[in-house]
Amino acid sequence: MNRDELHRSLKQVYRAGLEAGVEKVDHPEFKNIWFVVPPAPPRKLPNSLSAKSVAKAGEIIAQLPNLKQATALDRLVSYLYLRKEAVESSRIEGTMSTIDHILTPGELFEAKETKSERASVRGYAHALETELARVPSKGLAIFTVDLVSRLHEATMKHDPKFKGIAGRLREPGKPGEIVWIGKAKRPEDSIYNPTPPRHVTRCLLDVMKWMSDEELAELGNAGMGIPIAVRMAMGHAHFEAVHPFSDGNGRVGRMLLTLQMACHGKVPIYLSGFIEEEKTDYGRVLQEAQKKLRYGPIVDFFAEALIASHREGTRTRACIEGLPEAWASRGELRKNSTALRALSWLREHPIFTARQLQKQFSVSAPAAHHAVDQLQKYGIVRERTGFERNRVFAAEEVISLLSRRFGSDPEEALEGARELMGNPANSSKP
Repeated sequence: MNRDELHRSLKQVYRAGLEAGVEKVDHPEFKNIWFVVPPAPPRKLPNSLSAKSVAKAGEIIAQLPNLKQATALDRLVSYLYLRKEAVESSRIEGTMSTIDHILTPGELFEAKETKSERASVRGYAHALETELARVPSKGLAIFTVDLVSRLHEATMKHDPKFKGIAGRLREPGKPGEIVWIGKAKRPEDSIYNPTPPRHVTRCLLDVMKWMSDEELAELGNAGMGIPIAVRMAMGHAHFEAVHPFSDGNGRVGRMLLTLQMACHGKVPIYLSGFIEEEKTDYGRVLQEAQKKLRYGPIVDFFAEALIASHREGTRTRACIEGLPEAWASRGELRKNSTALRALSWLREHPIFTARQLQKQFSVSAPAAHHAVDQLQKYGIVRERTGFERNRVFAAEEVISLLSRRFGSDPEEALEGARELMGNPANSSKP
């Protein structure tokens, strides 16, 4: 990291009484390296922002369904997209899993699968879902240092590449206390050197207090302060500047974005698909905010992320909504039959077993197997395993919709799934 690239308030050597600066750490391997002690996030709207992008992002957030008035379809799409988010956010950091895996019933996994990339992604989804459930009662008070530690622990304790203690902040004298950002092997060639370990807890507390500040949120929501879209962008930049853990910061930071939207009273938009697609720009705007305290680029980036992700989600939602009707048109499913009743359920459980179907609809094992046979016959689901016992079935169109590349045509994804299913003769596009 080149110290000359930093904003003037960050170039100064840090000492008590200063809001920010640079500091060296007491470690022989890093004796010539400067690390940034970042300021707390600003409480006033920066002057350099584009009014147009802020307004557009605000319009998108205003259109989102209210959490308290969310429909069954709103909740279904959010359930699916939360899992898609877990896969995409983890993939940005090189931790790989698939939509198929994260939607597969947990009963089919080995009980001993506690540390794997797939388990880490499932932990991400579970952690985010758990904390979202706390939002209605906790509100902005959810944003604490303990929250950050919980999110990190739930995700990283399963990640085989993580060597530290999940949930523990960087602190002096502990393994992983010093980190730098960038692919360089030497810290001298880093892009950015985040908070020295002795300041991590204090700086993280500053960010969490800022995110949980009721007055700041009320002024922003009333149009007299920092709007929610801008708070998301700025808060993300400052959280990542602190970099409280030796690894896993990006994943936790993106979970906080989701929770900020939920605390605003909205069904969240999930942004990791866009961020993954625009990963180079994402890194660039983070550097601008962290090194130059220039917030315009990251606010523009997040405004575009909100707009594009909302557009993407709307297209996917329309397809998901139309699937049961399209499936029903493929064959004559008897009224009130288990197969017909399962059509809406399949959207939330696109990978399932006959036993799971039996339990859900309180029917006998023969009735459940007959329903599965009907669903296969009309090209609605496909048997994946080929095993005589514990067979797994998939509604491939749901999987294809969720696993397609960000921005790609959902109709092409559906068509690809139908080809996999054998192009059922009576198929109709939702």
